[in-house]
Amino acid sequence: MFRSVLVALSSSAVAATCPPQGFDSIQNFDLAMFASKPWYIQQQAETSYLPKSENYCVSAEYTVLDKKTTLGYDIKVHNLAYEKDGKVHDSGDVIYAKIVDAKTGKLEVGPYFVPTLFSGAYWVIDYDEHEGYALISGGSPTKEGQDGLCRTGTGINGAGLWIFSRQQARNEQLVQKVRSIAQTKGFDLTVLNDVDQSKCKPLPPDALFVV
Repeated sequence: MFRSVLVALSSSAVAATCPPQGFDSIQNFDLAMFASKPWYIQQQAETSYLPKSENYCVSAEYTVLDKKTTLGYDIKVHNLAYEKDGKVHDSGDVIYAKIVDAKTGKLEVGPYFVPTLFSGAYWVIDYDEHEGYALISGGSPTKEGQDGLCRTGTGINGAGLWIFSRQQARNEQLVQKVRSIAQTKGFDLTVLNDVDQSKCKPLPPDALFVV
């Protein structure tokens, strides 16, 4: 019985409060600058729509629209990823984002044909244009992770964690810096997997697009 009590106390000592107290996205965010150039993903969490098999040459581009779409989206999102054998996954013209709060980097993302009521949170947690990085999360990390830390889900909405860089070539020092920022924010880093950004080729004109 004494051993059971110790185990219970030990478990409660590392139990996470998710999201962490005071957790929030970035402040004073510059959306126009963020969307001005492509981003290359260096690490990302696996989700139902981002399997580890597609962790090759992953990139993201954002285009702020002059006016909202019919369903209320403000930004066109273009995601590109490869599999090891070169198979291309290109989001094409399907994915869009709604601005929830531009100054705090809170967006919601979904297919253009889905009402924004059903789009999923997409938050910029930290961003530095000069250093060329961004930390992105699928909203607040509401799930309990390892060692008293938190994570997002693994489905579609409320899922995902990404480390972006402006340069495609991996800068290990920069990646480790952003990982440290994420951990300080309360994220469980064990969910992050490397993206191979080496030997990346341009999208071939006859590629099979899989959305």
